[in-house]
Amino acid sequence: MDAQQADWMTLRRAAGDGVAVIPMGSFEAHGPHLPCGTDTMLVEGIVSAAVEASDPRRVVVFPTVRYSVVEWARPFASVGLSPATLHAKLVDLAADLHRLGFRRIAFVQGHGNLPASQMAISQLRYDKTLALYVDLCPYLMAADEARDIAGEDLTHAGTIETALMLALHADRVDMARAVDGPGDLGGGGFGYRTLHNRPGVFCIPASTALPDGVEGLATRATAEMGARLLRVYADALAEVFDDILGTDVPSVFLEDVRKEPDP
Repeated sequence: MDAQQADWMTLRRAAGDGVAVIPMGSFEAHGPHLPCGTDTMLVEGIVSAAVEASDPRRVVVFPTVRYSVVEWARPFASVGLSPATLHAKLVDLAADLHRLGFRRIAFVQGHGNLPASQMAISQLRYDKTLALYVDLCPYLMAADEARDIAGEDLTHAGTIETALMLALHADRVDMARAVDGPGDLGGGGFGYRTLHNRPGVFCIPASTALPDGVEGLATRATAEMGARLLRVYADALAEVFDDILGTDVPSVFLEDVRKEPDP
């Protein structure tokens, strides 16, 4: 259900046993061949397909958060929020959904938002705004299946994002201008061997490593590949929606549970 198309009475009824979904995109450069709204358009397309595969009456999609943390891409045409502002925005939105009556609330990430939504969930729990909160990134949830289809991992404006845009918004893709970039955000001159592509290490690379703002093999993308990727990501998301809608929210998520010591 698109919350923007529903009247308030419908939303109030859906709040009782539905899940509120907040998609998260960004306004960020995506090479010469994709629009700056790519992250937003893709997460909205994936969420829409997931809703259709789940329960369109009980999965209520609220307006997308269209701005995010885009510090890495500032040398290009990107506009975003500070980490603190994004965190506060997500907390406020989820708190109002809670006041509306939702006790299942999901953030769906379509951009590298750092742990902003996870921190927001922690803040909401700390504030005793209690509900079942989930942070979902379909790109990570179906990473193995997507790699088998695309031949590479998710990259910035590379094979996967370009293919998805061809499947969802082909009129906004200029494949004549598509270029291939380095295989990862570090490019060829990152300089710190122990910090590069190492699990457990977080370091924002320099955007100058990608001269065109493209990471990966954008020229390999096809609309057919994008359609397969869309199905994989949407199915992974729909599976979670079905799961959390399939049972009442356990009381442990709705109460301030305190463990008492033994006598």
